[in-house]
Amino acid sequence: MENKKKKPKKTAKKTAKRARKPNPTVLAINICDSVIRDEATKKVSLIGLFSVIRAPGFPIVHPLMHVYVALTNGHGDYAMTIRFCDEREQDLARMEGPIQFENPLQVIELNLAWQQLRIKHAGEYTVEVWCNKVRIGERRFRVVGPQKPNLTSGTQGK
Repeated sequence: MENKKKKPKKTAKKTAKRARKPNPTVLAINICDSVIRDEATKKVSLIGLFSVIRAPGFPIVHPLMHVYVALTNGHGDYAMTIRFCDEREQDLARMEGPIQFENPLQVIELNLAWQQLRIKHAGEYTVEVWCNKVRIGERRFRVVGPQKPNLTSGTQGK
């Protein structure tokens, strides 16, 4: 007679605990001067898109930056974090809060306005979108210092 141990049966409750809901899909992360929403049509216009900030020197204070984020494929409630950080992972700005999807086909659009951002140095910066403590998207851009004139092109007087 063999002594076999019976494996415990998987219950629906245990299976549901293991199956996590998917994080939303990022459709867009755009950095711009302003975001305008037409209230009649609900259409969004992004004005002055940019991926580089040119600074005359450091530190600088950027007066106003809008970040437009569009998400879809969400299932219920999420804890959302949007970070603006430098290449050393130091936060310059951060916004946190809940979002809720009524169904996976819904598109949630966020318009964040960051004012008086203090930028200490040139380099690569990132806007990161986090959902339930998982990074689901990012947008990188550069901050550059004063540009030196290009002396290798054109003619030079003597």
